[in-house]
Amino acid sequence: MRARAVTAALALLLAGCSAPTGAPQEERAAPLVLPYGYADPGSEATPIEACETAEGRLEFDPRRTLNPAALGRDAAGAPVGPTLDEIRRDGLVVGVSQTTPLLSRRNQVTGEMEGYELDIIHRIATELFGPGFAPGDPRLRLVTMPTGSRLLALRTGKNDAARKADPKLAEVPEVHMVLADVTLTCGRVYTHDVMYSAPYLTTNAGLLTRTGAERRSSLADLSGRKVCAASATTSIADLLALRPSTGILPVSVPDSSECLMLLQRGLVDAVYTDFPILQGLQLQDPGTTLVDLRGQGGGQAGVAMSKDHPDLIRFVNGVLERMRADGSLAASRDRWFVDEVRAAGLDVPGPPLDLPPVTYAD
Repeated sequence: MRARAVTAALALLLAGCSAPTGAPQEERAAPLVLPYGYADPGSEATPIEACETAEGRLEFDPRRTLNPAALGRDAAGAPVGPTLDEIRRDGLVVGVSQTTPLLSRRNQVTGEMEGYELDIIHRIATELFGPGFAPGDPRLRLVTMPTGSRLLALRTGKNDAARKADPKLAEVPEVHMVLADVTLTCGRVYTHDVMYSAPYLTTNAGLLTRTGAERRSSLADLSGRKVCAASATTSIADLLALRPSTGILPVSVPDSSECLMLLQRGLVDAVYTDFPILQGLQLQDPGTTLVDLRGQGGGQAGVAMSKDHPDLIRFVNGVLERMRADGSLAASRDRWFVDEVRAAGLDVPGPPLDLPPVTYAD
């Protein structure tokens, strides 16, 4: 009898110590987090009516640039002008990207910015400040900025008006020039009062897809699939124009590097932009496949500056002219887009596209 009582007491004690059976939990999927500024369908720059007319295309011709031979010089032969004098006094501020390897990025080991466009910037600064200039010189300041808003940083009348009209743009920094694979377009000249240098890079478009996915060799192969490009660029404009004929679904984000993140997460099936940019993205993720769409998209990239700074425009054109003549521009291009790609064990594309002949407006 006593044994049965002890057994019953132990049973009650164990029952009291056991954890209660919890209520079944509702399964919840993690929320989908998209980059700030993600747009589906993609967001392109506002169409410019003036660029749809022959007169407008002539007035806002992006290939219209200034002859370095007309640049003023002092008694010692040094180039002079109000903007150049200001820069020598206060320093040169250049807008760049830090998310486009091969063109312009921050080296994670040294902390220094490097790439094809940085070679050009350093040559400009060296000729402007003299032989005492060296990397790290405080007279050169690099300002990184997203793809979509880079031209708002130039000191022009239209950009000043845009800042006053939109308080959110008040924080956009001011720079003397932008080197960030800025394609020459009529719309950018009209919208931002910019003038370009002579081109320093000729590009075509390309596609970046995930390795192991179904092979895609053209936009038509991506019918019904999402393709990403940076907002307010010629690339997203291409995608939106080609949507009816290819069946693609264009989406955009403020910076091209964010397209790579969407591709890695499986939220888009391809990234479409200038081929040199895609080469840099593939360096970041070798588990991708790069398709060269030679003959499609792209264009020429130039140094973007304010049209109100003609002395600076002439000076930069003179630097680029000398870099073409002494072979340093081609050598830098080959170093970054051939040697670096080969060293990473990736496929080396065909020969780089030639730069067009330079013609000046005066």
